[in-house]
Amino acid sequence: MIGKKLAAILFGLLMLGMPLTVGSVSAAEGSVTVILVSDNAADKAIAEYLANETGAVIVTTTWGVYDPNVTAEIMSYAPDEVIIIGGPDAVVDEYVADLEELNINVERWGGQNRYETNLMVMEQARVKFQLQFNGSVIAPGNDSLAIQNALQLAVQNGAVIVYVNKSTNVTGVMERFQVKTATVVKTQASERVMEHVKEQLRECNCTAMEVQANVTKETVLQLMVQVQERLKTIERMANETNSTQLMQQVRVMEMTMEKANQALQAGNYAEAYRLMLGLQVRTEFGLKTANGEIKAMMERGEKVALEHEMAKLEAQISVMERAGIDVGSINTLMEGLKVAVQNGQYDEAKELMNQIKAMIKDAYRKGRQDIKDSAQKTHGMGSSRP
Repeated sequence: MIGKKLAAILFGLLMLGMPLTVGSVSAAEGSVTVILVSDNAADKAIAEYLANETGAVIVTTTWGVYDPNVTAEIMSYAPDEVIIIGGPDAVVDEYVADLEELNINVERWGGQNRYETNLMVMEQARVKFQLQFNGSVIAPGNDSLAIQNALQLAVQNGAVIVYVNKSTNVTGVMERFQVKTATVVKTQASERVMEHVKEQLRECNCTAMEVQANVTKETVLQLMVQVQERLKTIERMANETNSTQLMQQVRVMEMTMEKANQALQAGNYAEAYRLMLGLQVRTEFGLKTANGEIKAMMERGEKVALEHEMAKLEAQISVMERAGIDVGSINTLMEGLKVAVQNGQYDEAKELMNQIKAMIKDAYRKGRQDIKDSAQKTHGMGSSRP
Protein backbone atom coordinates (compact mmCIF):
# COMPACT_ATOMS: atom_id res chain seq x y z
CA MET A 1 0.00 0.00 0.00
CA ILE A 2 1.11 3.59 -0.55
CA GLY A 3 2.75 5.24 2.45
CA LYS A 4 0.95 7.90 4.49
CA LYS A 5 3.34 10.66 3.38
CA LEU A 6 2.74 9.98 -0.31
CA ALA A 7 -1.02 9.66 0.22
CA ALA A 8 -1.04 13.08 1.89
CA ILE A 9 0.89 14.59 -1.04
CA LEU A 10 -1.52 13.00 -3.51
CA PHE A 11 -4.52 14.36 -1.62
CA GLY A 12 -3.05 17.86 -1.71
CA LEU A 13 -2.43 17.64 -5.43
CA LEU A 14 -5.92 16.29 -5.97
CA MET A 15 -7.39 19.33 -4.25
CA LEU A 16 -5.29 21.62 -6.43
CA GLY A 17 -5.99 19.63 -9.57
CA MET A 18 -9.76 19.27 -9.43
CA PRO A 19 -11.31 19.50 -12.92
CA LEU A 20 -11.64 23.08 -14.09
CA THR A 21 -14.83 23.81 -15.97
CA VAL A 22 -14.36 26.21 -18.83
CA GLY A 23 -17.54 27.65 -20.21
CA SER A 24 -20.09 30.34 -20.63
CA VAL A 25 -23.49 31.32 -21.83
CA SER A 26 -23.91 33.88 -24.58
CA ALA A 27 -26.06 36.83 -23.56
CA ALA A 28 -27.12 37.31 -27.17
CA GLU A 29 -27.68 33.70 -28.17
CA GLY A 30 -28.30 32.13 -24.76
CA SER A 31 -26.58 29.10 -26.26
CA VAL A 32 -24.55 26.54 -24.31
CA THR A 33 -22.46 23.67 -25.64
CA VAL A 34 -21.24 21.05 -23.19
CA ILE A 35 -18.35 18.75 -24.05
CA LEU A 36 -18.53 15.46 -22.16
CA VAL A 37 -15.19 13.67 -22.04
CA SER A 38 -13.45 11.01 -19.98
CA ASP A 39 -10.39 11.63 -17.82
CA ASN A 40 -8.21 9.96 -20.45
CA ALA A 41 -5.32 12.41 -20.97
CA ALA A 42 -5.50 12.33 -24.76
CA ASP A 43 -9.26 12.83 -25.10
CA LYS A 44 -9.39 15.44 -22.36
CA ALA A 45 -6.64 17.53 -23.96
CA ILE A 46 -8.54 17.87 -27.23
CA ALA A 47 -11.68 18.70 -25.25
CA GLU A 48 -9.77 21.48 -23.50
CA TYR A 49 -8.47 22.67 -26.86
CA LEU A 50 -12.04 22.94 -28.20
CA ALA A 51 -13.27 24.62 -25.03
CA ASN A 52 -10.53 27.23 -25.37
CA GLU A 53 -11.48 27.87 -29.00
CA THR A 54 -15.27 27.86 -28.61
CA GLY A 55 -16.10 28.67 -24.98
CA ALA A 56 -17.85 25.33 -24.53
CA VAL A 57 -18.28 23.83 -21.06
CA ILE A 58 -16.26 20.73 -20.17
CA VAL A 59 -17.78 18.01 -18.00
CA THR A 60 -15.50 15.08 -17.14
CA THR A 61 -16.37 11.49 -16.30
CA THR A 62 -14.12 8.70 -15.09
CA TRP A 63 -13.02 6.57 -18.06
CA GLY A 64 -15.41 3.68 -18.69
CA VAL A 65 -17.67 4.36 -15.70
CA TYR A 66 -21.25 5.61 -15.49
CA ASP A 67 -21.93 8.18 -12.77
CA PRO A 68 -25.47 9.66 -12.50
CA ASN A 69 -23.98 12.81 -10.98
CA VAL A 70 -22.25 13.50 -14.29
CA THR A 71 -25.60 13.61 -16.08
CA ALA A 72 -26.90 15.91 -13.34
CA GLU A 73 -23.90 18.19 -13.80
CA ILE A 74 -24.61 18.42 -17.52
CA MET A 75 -28.26 19.26 -16.73
CA SER A 76 -27.10 22.07 -14.44
CA TYR A 77 -25.89 24.02 -17.49
CA ALA A 78 -29.17 23.54 -19.43
CA PRO A 79 -27.13 22.89 -22.60
CA ASP A 80 -28.47 23.30 -26.10
CA GLU A 81 -26.20 20.51 -27.26
CA VAL A 82 -23.73 18.00 -25.84
CA ILE A 83 -20.71 16.77 -27.75
CA ILE A 84 -19.22 13.53 -26.42
CA ILE A 85 -15.53 13.09 -27.14
CA GLY A 86 -14.43 9.46 -27.14
CA GLY A 87 -15.95 6.09 -27.96
CA PRO A 88 -18.42 4.15 -25.78
CA ASP A 89 -15.61 2.40 -23.90
CA ALA A 90 -14.38 5.79 -22.66
CA VAL A 91 -17.72 7.61 -22.27
CA VAL A 92 -20.34 4.93 -21.77
CA ASP A 93 -23.61 4.84 -23.71
CA GLU A 94 -25.69 5.30 -20.54
CA TYR A 95 -24.93 9.01 -20.79
CA VAL A 96 -26.37 9.15 -24.31
CA ALA A 97 -29.55 7.46 -23.06
CA ASP A 98 -29.83 9.92 -20.16
CA LEU A 99 -29.45 12.96 -22.38
CA GLU A 100 -31.85 11.70 -25.02
CA GLU A 101 -34.45 11.01 -22.29
CA LEU A 102 -34.26 14.73 -21.44
CA ASN A 103 -34.49 15.77 -25.12
CA ILE A 104 -30.95 17.20 -25.05
CA ASN A 105 -29.25 17.10 -28.44
CA VAL A 106 -26.18 14.87 -28.25
CA GLU A 107 -23.59 13.71 -30.75
CA ARG A 108 -20.53 11.54 -30.26
CA TRP A 109 -17.15 12.30 -31.79
CA GLY A 110 -15.24 9.11 -31.13
CA GLY A 111 -13.38 6.33 -32.90
CA GLN A 112 -12.06 2.90 -32.00
CA ASN A 113 -9.10 4.37 -30.13
CA ARG A 114 -7.60 7.72 -29.10
CA TYR A 115 -5.93 8.17 -32.47
CA GLU A 116 -9.15 7.79 -34.46
CA THR A 117 -10.96 9.99 -31.95
CA ASN A 118 -8.28 12.66 -32.26
CA LEU A 119 -8.59 12.88 -36.04
CA MET A 120 -12.39 12.79 -35.95
CA VAL A 121 -12.59 15.60 -33.39
CA MET A 122 -10.19 17.83 -35.28
CA GLU A 123 -12.09 17.22 -38.54
CA GLN A 124 -15.47 17.84 -36.94
CA ALA A 125 -14.21 20.98 -35.21
CA ARG A 126 -12.99 22.32 -38.53
CA VAL A 127 -16.46 21.84 -40.02
CA LYS A 128 -18.72 22.68 -37.06
CA PHE A 129 -16.75 25.56 -35.54
CA GLN A 130 -14.91 26.70 -38.69
CA LEU A 131 -11.55 26.27 -36.98
CA GLN A 132 -8.51 26.92 -39.14
CA PHE A 133 -5.19 25.38 -38.20
CA ASN A 134 -1.85 27.11 -38.32
CA GLY A 135 0.55 24.19 -38.46
CA SER A 136 0.50 21.09 -36.26
CA VAL A 137 1.68 19.92 -32.85
CA ILE A 138 2.47 16.21 -32.79
CA ALA A 139 2.60 14.17 -29.59
CA PRO A 140 2.64 10.46 -28.70
CA GLY A 141 -0.91 9.48 -27.80
CA ASN A 142 0.07 7.55 -24.68
CA ASP A 143 2.44 10.10 -23.11
CA SER A 144 0.50 12.35 -20.72
CA LEU A 145 3.22 14.94 -20.16
CA ALA A 146 3.92 15.31 -23.88
CA ILE A 147 0.17 15.68 -24.46
CA GLN A 148 -0.11 18.45 -21.83
CA ASN A 149 2.74 20.35 -23.45
CA ALA A 150 1.28 19.80 -26.91
CA LEU A 151 -2.03 21.27 -25.75
CA GLN A 152 -0.36 24.45 -24.54
CA LEU A 153 1.57 24.86 -27.80
CA ALA A 154 -1.47 24.15 -29.97
CA VAL A 155 -3.57 26.73 -28.11
CA GLN A 156 -0.80 29.34 -28.33
CA ASN A 157 -0.28 28.84 -32.06
CA GLY A 158 -3.74 27.83 -33.30
CA ALA A 159 -2.29 24.51 -34.46
CA VAL A 160 -3.96 21.14 -34.90
CA ILE A 161 -3.12 18.54 -32.24
CA VAL A 162 -2.09 15.18 -33.71
CA TYR A 163 -1.56 12.03 -31.64
CA VAL A 164 0.77 9.40 -33.06
CA ASN A 165 2.10 5.91 -32.46
CA LYS A 166 4.46 3.68 -34.43
CA SER A 167 1.83 2.88 -37.08
CA THR A 168 0.64 6.45 -37.75
CA ASN A 169 0.89 7.69 -41.34
CA VAL A 170 2.22 11.12 -40.41
CA THR A 171 2.53 12.29 -44.04
CA GLY A 172 -1.13 11.42 -44.65
CA VAL A 173 -2.24 13.32 -41.55
CA MET A 174 -0.27 16.43 -42.58
CA GLU A 175 -1.92 16.32 -46.01
CA ARG A 176 -5.34 15.75 -44.46
CA PHE A 177 -5.12 18.99 -42.46
CA GLN A 178 -3.19 20.84 -45.18
CA VAL A 179 -0.31 21.83 -42.92
CA LYS A 180 3.43 21.73 -43.61
CA THR A 181 4.91 22.73 -40.25
CA ALA A 182 5.07 20.61 -37.12
CA THR A 183 6.21 20.91 -33.54
CA VAL A 184 7.17 17.46 -32.28
CA VAL A 185 6.74 17.02 -28.50
CA LYS A 186 8.27 14.08 -26.65
CA THR A 187 9.59 12.85 -23.30
CA GLN A 188 12.15 10.18 -22.51
CA ALA A 189 9.32 7.64 -22.54
CA SER A 190 8.41 8.31 -26.18
CA GLU A 191 11.72 8.93 -27.96
CA ARG A 192 11.52 5.85 -30.20
CA VAL A 193 8.04 6.66 -31.48
CA MET A 194 8.99 10.24 -32.21
CA GLU A 195 12.10 9.23 -34.16
CA HIS A 196 9.73 7.40 -36.52
CA VAL A 197 7.63 10.58 -36.76
CA LYS A 198 10.63 12.77 -37.57
CA GLU A 199 11.67 10.41 -40.37
CA GLN A 200 8.25 10.74 -42.00
CA LEU A 201 8.31 14.51 -41.65
CA ARG A 202 11.62 14.63 -43.49
CA GLU A 203 10.13 12.50 -46.28
CA CYS A 204 7.20 14.91 -46.78
CA ASN A 205 9.52 17.96 -46.76
CA CYS A 206 7.70 19.35 -43.75
CA THR A 207 9.32 21.85 -41.42
CA ALA A 208 9.70 20.40 -37.93
CA MET A 209 10.73 21.76 -34.56
CA GLU A 210 11.38 19.50 -31.57
CA VAL A 211 10.36 20.09 -27.96
CA GLN A 212 11.63 17.89 -25.12
CA ALA A 213 9.32 17.79 -22.08
CA ASN A 214 11.22 16.86 -18.93
CA VAL A 215 9.66 14.51 -16.40
CA THR A 216 9.64 15.96 -12.87
CA LYS A 217 8.55 14.75 -9.47
CA GLU A 218 5.34 16.80 -9.85
CA THR A 219 4.63 15.09 -13.21
CA VAL A 220 4.72 11.66 -11.58
CA LEU A 221 2.65 12.78 -8.59
CA GLN A 222 -0.07 14.15 -10.88
CA LEU A 223 -0.34 10.77 -12.59
CA MET A 224 -0.42 9.07 -9.20
CA VAL A 225 -3.40 11.21 -8.20
CA GLN A 226 -5.40 10.06 -11.22
CA VAL A 227 -4.40 6.41 -10.92
CA GLN A 228 -5.12 6.36 -7.19
CA GLU A 229 -8.62 7.75 -7.79
CA ARG A 230 -9.24 5.16 -10.51
CA LEU A 231 -8.08 2.36 -8.20
CA LYS A 232 -10.50 3.59 -5.54
CA THR A 233 -13.31 3.50 -8.12
CA ILE A 234 -12.44 -0.04 -9.23
CA GLU A 235 -12.23 -1.16 -5.60
CA ARG A 236 -15.63 0.38 -4.83
CA MET A 237 -17.17 -1.38 -7.82
CA ALA A 238 -15.43 -4.64 -6.86
CA ASN A 239 -17.00 -4.43 -3.40
CA GLU A 240 -20.39 -3.63 -4.90
CA THR A 241 -20.26 -6.68 -7.19
CA ASN A 242 -18.33 -8.97 -4.81
CA SER A 243 -15.76 -9.49 -7.57
CA THR A 244 -12.61 -11.17 -6.28
CA GLN A 245 -11.09 -10.89 -9.75
CA LEU A 246 -11.39 -7.11 -9.73
CA MET A 247 -10.06 -6.88 -6.20
CA GLN A 248 -7.04 -8.96 -7.21
CA GLN A 249 -6.41 -6.60 -10.14
CA VAL A 250 -6.46 -3.68 -7.72
CA ARG A 251 -3.92 -5.34 -5.42
CA VAL A 252 -1.55 -6.10 -8.32
CA MET A 253 -1.80 -2.52 -9.58
CA GLU A 254 -1.18 -1.18 -6.08
CA MET A 255 2.07 -3.17 -6.01
CA THR A 256 3.14 -1.51 -9.27
CA MET A 257 2.14 1.83 -7.76
CA GLU A 258 4.45 1.12 -4.83
CA LYS A 259 7.30 0.32 -7.23
CA ALA A 260 6.69 3.66 -8.93
CA ASN A 261 6.73 5.35 -5.53
CA GLN A 262 10.06 3.71 -4.69
CA ALA A 263 11.53 4.92 -7.99
CA LEU A 264 10.14 8.38 -7.27
CA GLN A 265 11.70 8.49 -3.80
CA ALA A 266 15.03 7.37 -5.29
CA GLY A 267 14.91 10.28 -7.73
CA ASN A 268 14.42 8.04 -10.78
CA TYR A 269 11.57 10.10 -12.19
CA ALA A 270 11.78 8.63 -15.70
CA GLU A 271 11.27 5.07 -14.40
CA ALA A 272 8.46 6.13 -12.08
CA TYR A 273 6.79 7.93 -14.99
CA ARG A 274 7.12 4.89 -17.24
CA LEU A 275 5.46 2.70 -14.62
CA MET A 276 2.63 5.19 -14.13
CA LEU A 277 1.93 5.42 -17.87
CA GLY A 278 1.53 1.64 -17.87
CA LEU A 279 -0.81 1.84 -14.90
CA GLN A 280 -2.96 4.41 -16.68
CA VAL A 281 -3.67 1.86 -19.41
CA ARG A 282 -4.19 -0.99 -16.96
CA THR A 283 -6.70 0.98 -14.90
CA GLU A 284 -8.73 1.59 -18.05
CA PHE A 285 -8.96 -2.15 -18.65
CA GLY A 286 -9.93 -2.55 -14.99
CA LEU A 287 -12.62 0.13 -15.23
CA LYS A 288 -14.08 -1.44 -18.35
CA THR A 289 -14.26 -4.82 -16.61
CA ALA A 290 -15.81 -3.22 -13.52
CA ASN A 291 -18.49 -1.47 -15.55
CA GLY A 292 -19.32 -4.77 -17.22
CA GLU A 293 -19.66 -6.40 -13.79
CA ILE A 294 -22.06 -3.66 -12.65
CA LYS A 295 -24.20 -4.12 -15.78
CA ALA A 296 -24.31 -7.88 -15.27
CA MET A 297 -25.31 -7.41 -11.63
CA MET A 298 -28.19 -5.12 -12.63
CA GLU A 299 -29.37 -7.62 -15.24
CA ARG A 300 -29.45 -10.32 -12.56
CA GLY A 301 -31.33 -8.30 -9.96
CA GLU A 302 -34.33 -6.01 -10.47
CA LYS A 303 -33.86 -4.34 -7.10
CA VAL A 304 -30.26 -3.36 -7.84
CA ALA A 305 -31.23 -1.96 -11.26
CA LEU A 306 -34.07 0.05 -9.76
CA GLU A 307 -31.84 1.43 -7.00
CA HIS A 308 -29.27 2.58 -9.56
CA GLU A 309 -32.02 4.24 -11.59
CA MET A 310 -33.37 5.94 -8.45
CA ALA A 311 -29.91 7.38 -7.73
CA LYS A 312 -29.93 8.94 -11.20
CA LEU A 313 -33.38 10.46 -10.77
CA GLU A 314 -32.52 11.88 -7.35
CA ALA A 315 -29.44 13.59 -8.79
CA GLN A 316 -31.52 15.13 -11.58
CA ILE A 317 -34.24 16.31 -9.19
CA SER A 318 -31.59 17.93 -7.02
CA VAL A 319 -30.36 20.03 -9.97
CA MET A 320 -33.83 21.41 -10.58
CA GLU A 321 -34.43 21.98 -6.88
CA ARG A 322 -31.25 24.10 -6.63
CA ALA A 323 -32.47 26.18 -9.58
CA GLY A 324 -35.70 26.99 -7.69
CA ILE A 325 -37.97 24.70 -9.73
CA ASP A 326 -40.94 23.26 -7.83
CA VAL A 327 -40.37 19.50 -7.63
CA GLY A 328 -42.66 18.79 -4.68
CA SER A 329 -44.98 16.45 -6.59
CA ILE A 330 -42.00 14.59 -8.05
CA ASN A 331 -40.50 14.10 -4.60
CA THR A 332 -43.79 12.72 -3.36
CA LEU A 333 -43.74 10.08 -6.09
CA MET A 334 -40.08 9.37 -5.31
CA GLU A 335 -41.02 8.49 -1.74
CA GLY A 336 -43.63 6.07 -3.07
CA LEU A 337 -41.03 4.60 -5.43
CA LYS A 338 -38.60 3.95 -2.59
CA VAL A 339 -41.29 2.19 -0.57
CA ALA A 340 -42.29 0.04 -3.57
CA VAL A 341 -38.68 -1.00 -4.21
CA GLN A 342 -38.08 -1.72 -0.54
CA ASN A 343 -41.21 -3.90 -0.40
CA GLY A 344 -40.29 -5.79 -3.57
CA GLN A 345 -43.24 -4.37 -5.53
CA TYR A 346 -41.19 -4.05 -8.70
CA ASP A 347 -44.01 -3.72 -11.24
CA GLU A 348 -45.49 -0.84 -9.24
CA ALA A 349 -42.00 0.64 -8.89
CA LYS A 350 -41.47 0.58 -12.65
CA GLU A 351 -44.79 2.35 -13.24
CA LEU A 352 -43.88 5.03 -10.70
CA MET A 353 -40.44 5.39 -12.26
CA ASN A 354 -41.92 5.99 -15.71
CA GLN A 355 -44.21 8.66 -14.25
CA ILE A 356 -41.30 10.33 -12.47
CA LYS A 357 -39.16 10.33 -15.63
CA ALA A 358 -41.97 11.97 -17.59
CA MET A 359 -42.42 14.60 -14.87
CA ILE A 360 -38.68 15.31 -14.71
CA LYS A 361 -38.55 15.69 -18.49
CA ASP A 362 -41.48 18.12 -18.44
CA ALA A 363 -40.16 20.10 -15.47
CA TYR A 364 -36.72 20.31 -17.07
CA ARG A 365 -38.18 21.54 -20.35
CA LYS A 366 -40.24 24.23 -18.64
CA GLY A 367 -37.47 25.22 -16.23
CA ARG A 368 -34.47 25.27 -18.58
CA GLN A 369 -34.20 29.05 -18.49
CA ASP A 370 -34.26 29.06 -14.70
CA ILE A 371 -31.51 26.42 -14.66
CA LYS A 372 -29.50 28.43 -17.19
CA ASP A 373 -29.88 31.59 -15.10
CA SER A 374 -28.76 29.61 -12.05
CA ALA A 375 -25.71 28.38 -13.99
CA GLN A 376 -24.79 31.95 -14.89
CA LYS A 377 -24.83 32.93 -11.23
CA THR A 378 -23.03 29.81 -10.03
CA HIS A 379 -20.37 29.52 -12.72
CA GLY A 380 -20.07 33.13 -13.85
CA MET A 381 -20.42 32.09 -17.46
CA GLY A 382 -20.25 34.50 -20.40
CA SER A 383 -20.21 33.64 -24.14
CA SER A 384 -20.32 30.11 -25.55
CA ARG A 385 -19.15 30.93 -29.07
CA PRO A 386 -16.50 33.25 -30.48
